[in-house]
Amino acid sequence: SAQLYIETEVKNYSNTDVASITIENQLQDENGAIVATVAENVDLNGANPESFQQKLPLLDSPKLWSPEHPYLYKLVTTVRQEGKVLDHLETPYGIRWISYPQNRNDGDMRFHLNGKPYFINGTCEYEHNMGRSHSFTEEMIGARVNQMISGGFNAFREAHQPHNLRYQEHWDKEGVLFWSQFSAHIWYDT
Repeated sequence: SAQLYIETEVKNYSNTDVASITIENQLQDENGAIVATVAENVDLNGANPESFQQKLPLLDSPKLWSPEHPYLYKLVTTVRQEGKVLDHLETPYGIRWISYPQNRNDGDMRFHLNGKPYFINGTCEYEHNMGRSHSFTEEMIGARVNQMISGGFNAFREAHQPHNLRYQEHWDKEGVLFWSQFSAHIWYDT
């Protein structure tokens, strides 16, 4: 089984308090069927962002994401006021179970994915392109992803800063394990 916890941040862009906002989160399978749902009515005070935590009902026998079978659910977040949709976001969502030797007492010193030993053959990339820096088109990102998969890699780590979010979409769909590296140094002035 799997227990999913969700945190939704909502910002009130008006200067007044807003009452009776509904935050609904639905987990859908790959065919769009609703697997689990949770909704909560909240009030937004002032213009500061507020975070709301929700817990989906326990999922029995969820389909697990793995490099061999990169199964993705879709988490659909909808914010409503008096039935009117104010915001809507769809997030691909894979469920997997990882375990490192330090977490287990079985003497097995290997990395485990979904309860089985898994050999990681990974690479790392600096998201730079001569003359373009971090400016990549969808086609350029797709080409880099295909090069890494063609090279036999099953894992990817970004170098020095999170890369374009399009990479993540490819890794999730193509079944590549992924580690993000947060900024090692500051590149931006914002």
